[in-house]
Amino acid sequence: MFITSLYILKRLCALIGFLAAILVLLLWLTQSLRFIEVIVHHNISLHGYLSLIVYLLPDMFVKVVPICTLVGAIICFGKLTLDNELQVLQALGKSPWQILRPGLSLACILTAALFLLNIYSIPNAYRAFRSQEFQLRNQFSSSIVREGAFNVIKGLTIFVEKRKSAKEFEGVFIHDIGEHAGKKNKKPYTLLAKKGILKKINNKYVLVLNNGIRQEKDNKNAIQSFEFDELIYNLDDFTKIVNSRSLKPYERDLKELFQVNSENVEDVKLRKRMEAEGHQRILLPFLCLINMFIAGLIMVVNRPSRRLRRKRMVWLILTGVLFQWAILNLLQLQIRYQFSVALAYSLVLFVLLFSFIVLKYGRFHHPLQRLLERCGI
Repeated sequence: MFITSLYILKRLCALIGFLAAILVLLLWLTQSLRFIEVIVHHNISLHGYLSLIVYLLPDMFVKVVPICTLVGAIICFGKLTLDNELQVLQALGKSPWQILRPGLSLACILTAALFLLNIYSIPNAYRAFRSQEFQLRNQFSSSIVREGAFNVIKGLTIFVEKRKSAKEFEGVFIHDIGEHAGKKNKKPYTLLAKKGILKKINNKYVLVLNNGIRQEKDNKNAIQSFEFDELIYNLDDFTKIVNSRSLKPYERDLKELFQVNSENVEDVKLRKRMEAEGHQRILLPFLCLINMFIAGLIMVVNRPSRRLRRKRMVWLILTGVLFQWAILNLLQLQIRYQFSVALAYSLVLFVLLFSFIVLKYGRFHHPLQRLLERCGI
């Protein structure tokens, strides 16, 4: 019994692991393409780019593992049926519960792993991802000084004719209207320089301008100008990153999501979205166990049939996808209908209990077989 269980467990682990790795890699590459503009437009290093998108991996793993569990179980038990190994196991007196037990054990482990990822890893990963993305998109050296374009922020306009490197420019134009950092009513002025170098001194950004001219109007609206060999322009007012960034629901941990009376959550729709996110993190891991149960009921409890093997595979995939779609939509509908959350929990609990009872007790096997035969499965 141990040898056959280990044999089935190895095949399931190999299939589910292979499918999960392929799907996570494809999703990761697809999502990574969305942030290529971070490198192109913001001059971010490859290391910084990879350190940004690596935070997407835990969420992708949670999303693909339930469907990989279903597909892996279908392929595994379908191959056992095709090679007559499932028929031999049943002829040796092994019950469907004994045959499916290694798969259920693996599904329980995956459910626990996804639950821990949803509770602890994913909120922290998303929070780190959003914080790093926000910093990359708002740091001055990356986002303001773009070659051949007028860059406007907080009353400051900068134009660079040519960019020699990430921090060296030629043909710099700066127009400061003097309405930033409490300097309102300050007279506007314009700086023109042949060269400019961006530096960071004492955690403050400065632009060192060489061989330029400064122009501004006096009290009589006459233009005054003077030339300079070197001028240090303080950019600290424009490069401060806003620390009080609002957190999205998927960045919050489970405790924060269900704190409906929190002062930070005044909007009713936002509060319901947070609750939906919390319920989703609790329920979705159980899809691994449900998918394994569904595969066992149709592929193991049902009479083995090489002729109907492909048809059963199609029905199983459709059933698993539709069930997951139904749960997700019920959780999203709770924004408008509060009873949908209770319905989602009831549906998950019903499927788990029904599958366990039918699989565990032999007297339910024949009624299920007759029902599936009438449905042509």
